[in-house]
Amino acid sequence: MLAEFLKDAAIAYAATGDKAAQQIATGLLGLEVPDNWQVDGPPPSKQSLATALAASDRHQSVRHLAQIANHLEWVDAAYFRTPPAGFRGGYCFTRIAGPDSLIEAEDFRFGVYLQDAHTIYPSHKHAAEELYFPLSGTALWQKDDGPFDEVASGILIHHLTYQPHATTTFEAPMLAFWAWLGDLDHDTYSFVNE
Repeated sequence: MLAEFLKDAAIAYAATGDKAAQQIATGLLGLEVPDNWQVDGPPPSKQSLATALAASDRHQSVRHLAQIANHLEWVDAAYFRTPPAGFRGGYCFTRIAGPDSLIEAEDFRFGVYLQDAHTIYPSHKHAAEELYFPLSGTALWQKDDGPFDEVASGILIHHLTYQPHATTTFEAPMLAFWAWLGDLDHDTYSFVNE
């Protein structure tokens, strides 16, 4: 089922027409799924995941994700650094492909991102280009110091290298594909007001 999920994600990224998203799609289609890939690591917020999965019927990938979600390793913000107090426990993500991920890939990172309802992901930045593809939920997204714009599921969000960005969710959690291109070093990540 993981292979089908990756194919669905590749199709979604490719359909956006974005050049960087095309790179992610090509990378996803070139991955070889190992026979024994299951990790059995439930997400920190199982209720938010269940709600987000139930809210999305736009993508076949959501059906495939529902079947594999509890067999992926989910981590939260504290995995890499101490998040701001109001953000602790507010999101989690998987690392399916990339360096030190479930499937080794050198040129990109890819996974699934879950942000709880009524959660503010403070402005942050990193060296990698980042491409989100929301699967469920509607959120406000900010780039640089610009206004927060409402973006529904199915719309690609592309952050450039070191571009500050933030996200706010409403009544429902948000579920999205996420991918990094370029400099994949997590050590370049920082909150803007650290």
